[in-house]
Amino acid sequence: MNPYFLLGSLVAVIAAAGAGYFQGSEHGQAKVQNLWDKEKAAQYAEYAKAQEEARKKEQELQANADQLRREKDVEIRNLNARATALNNSLQHRPTRTSEAGSLPNSSKSCSGASGKELARGDAEFLVWYATEAARIQADLNQCIRQYEALRK
Repeated sequence: MNPYFLLGSLVAVIAAAGAGYFQGSEHGQAKVQNLWDKEKAAQYAEYAKAQEEARKKEQELQANADQLRREKDVEIRNLNARATALNNSLQHRPTRTSEAGSLPNSSKSCSGASGKELARGDAEFLVWYATEAARIQADLNQCIRQYEALRK
């Protein structure tokens, strides 16, 4: 065989292999990059959709919480108005007399358990205490309703 023919064949095979490798490598890289870009685009679209759904749900939950808070605030305003009215009605009650003493067995000034003869300071304390208990109950009820709304 002719050595030039062998040398030419070898150069042609090496050139074809090199060209195939470089073109195949670039094409393969482009194909892999294209697949990667498509996967990332799908992930970003999924992420954006999940973000939008989460934002919508958060807004619904916040609107519900705001409504519950407004209801609680109305209830507390009503409680405060009733407490103020009760405190105003207590202004004409007599204060605790010194003859009644501080012993619980003293029954001179209070003959029954209706509270008619209750001293002004004691009545004001009871109104305040009942109002605070009602406020705490309103806070608890609002918290429970909000928790139940979140569980749904």
